[in-house]
Amino acid sequence: MKNVSTAAAANITKPLAEKILADSRPIQILRLDSSPRYPDSVSRHLTDHMVARLLREYPEANVTTRDLAVGLPLPTETFLNGSLYSMQNPTPAMKAAMQVSNEMVAELVAADVVVLGLPIYNWTVPSTFKAYVDQVNRLGVTFEYVDGVSHGLLRARSVYILFTSGGNGMGSDKDFATPYTRFLWQTLGIEHVEFIDAAGLLFNAEENTRKAEEQIDQLVLPIFA
Repeated sequence: MKNVSTAAAANITKPLAEKILADSRPIQILRLDSSPRYPDSVSRHLTDHMVARLLREYPEANVTTRDLAVGLPLPTETFLNGSLYSMQNPTPAMKAAMQVSNEMVAELVAADVVVLGLPIYNWTVPSTFKAYVDQVNRLGVTFEYVDGVSHGLLRARSVYILFTSGGNGMGSDKDFATPYTRFLWQTLGIEHVEFIDAAGLLFNAEENTRKAEEQIDQLVLPIFA
């Protein structure tokens, strides 16, 4: 696979995104971890399991890991001006404000499959993941408007979301994370959004983790021509 250089990422535009899509490469897996916990994180354990499952199916695949819990910048006025209004001619200050975003966008645009560890806090997605969304949801790069209707520009066919929670059930009336994340990825162009359910860890962590692992092992994975 051709790696996306920092210089290219720093100047990513829609034509560059299209060039990335056109390159011939092995399957690219993008792993996103959003839990602030490490050794005891069930979502990180399950992303490990999911990536291992994909690599058994596609042993030549490349894996890029982005740890969202290390801290991402929040959008500033300079960042917004650069991403929305001055993509073709950004100022030095805009380039600096968009550097991390451009790197993450390049990873996302190049991905064929996304694996997301998503612990649920206070009934919705963690702030670490929301910060990521604000950095990669970029007009003209990851989505565009055609006749007033948004269209996603991502090449990825599938996203696998490892849903973990202490007690909030996936799909319950208190689950605001699942509909949000499904809408997000489909808006960016990924139609196949698969959730792996590891809810209720406060009550039966070992059993619910084992069931989630079984869900992963039984998945019918996408075929890449």
